[in-house]
Amino acid sequence: MARARKLFPIYGSALANSMLVALVHDRLVDRFVAAYVADYDRRGILGGPARERELAETIGREILLAMIVEVREILPAFFGKKQMNKLKSEEKEAIDAFSRELLAALARAQNWNGEDRRQFRRDLALYSDSSARHEVAAQTRKKGMAVEEEAAAKTRKKGKAVEEEAPFIARVALLLDPSMLEQARRAARKFHGGVGLLARKLLRKTLG
Repeated sequence: MARARKLFPIYGSALANSMLVALVHDRLVDRFVAAYVADYDRRGILGGPARERELAETIGREILLAMIVEVREILPAFFGKKQMNKLKSEEKEAIDAFSRELLAALARAQNWNGEDRRQFRRDLALYSDSSARHEVAAQTRKKGMAVEEEAAAKTRKKGKAVEEEAPFIARVALLLDPSMLEQARRAARKFHGGVGLLARKLLRKTLG
């Protein structure tokens, strides 16, 4: 159980702290917004300190949700497994304890009240469900299980179905620039990839 010891709950607290440091001290949201404004000449979305605080808080929350989902997806790899359903019961328990402390530490640091915590968990469930559907679809394509599924996927792609994308993309785009959603979605999609890579980096650093 050497691997399970790496996932003692205290490491959940450490990861939460690293996530918040990246958000606040590394100014993830500020840098994302500044790049978007420069790339698309959208200085009009800026409205002074109050608007900057609003974006930092709301987009920052979406970043936390996306990072948590990314972390949950890759944790089985620390036990040498690719999927959660391949884990032993004690390994699942270690991951559950780690995840609970991660969420609790974020809530403490952010001074969330009961309703804040409940809403965050609801949104996290939304993100997690979307990620699970994406994984199932990916596995189906990889195994070549159903020709009609492939045809349906191509049809959805042509129709640019929003439901195939992570919730992060649409939500961040709406927060960032609701009057120019398509370009905001492009920026959010690229940003989402970077957030996932950052989550992986922070987890590796935390667990050593």
